[in-house]
Amino acid sequence: KYIAKHGKSEKDLRNLRSEISIQRKLEHPGIILLLDAFETETEFCIVTEFAQGELFEILEADGSLPELEVQNIATQMVGALHYLHSNRIIHRDMKPQNILIGPDRQLKLCDFGFARAMSQRTLVLTSVKGTP
Repeated sequence: KYIAKHGKSEKDLRNLRSEISIQRKLEHPGIILLLDAFETETEFCIVTEFAQGELFEILEADGSLPELEVQNIATQMVGALHYLHSNRIIHRDMKPQNILIGPDRQLKLCDFGFARAMSQRTLVLTSVKGTP
């Protein structure tokens, strides 16, 4: 994925660098793997493992899912969130559009744009983030 710097504020660029920094440290089957990322004068280039589609597309097309599939989705996402939280990372934008489908229907949490790494002193996050 290429992201042009043109038109982005300094805050946007800092947030993108933070997103890349957080994602570089993550390695879990339920989180999209960042293979490489670099920055040029004009853009960011982000390379991740391949994912076949979004959970959102399945939900939109089918309207509903069998209970066993919902249980599988929940189990996979709880595992990914447990990994993140164990590493003091908060995603802050969980939604079907940010859950990709990898090989063998392994779900992959992506889009760490709102994610934050908590320091040892962080007790409570008080701001609300994400997509309405």
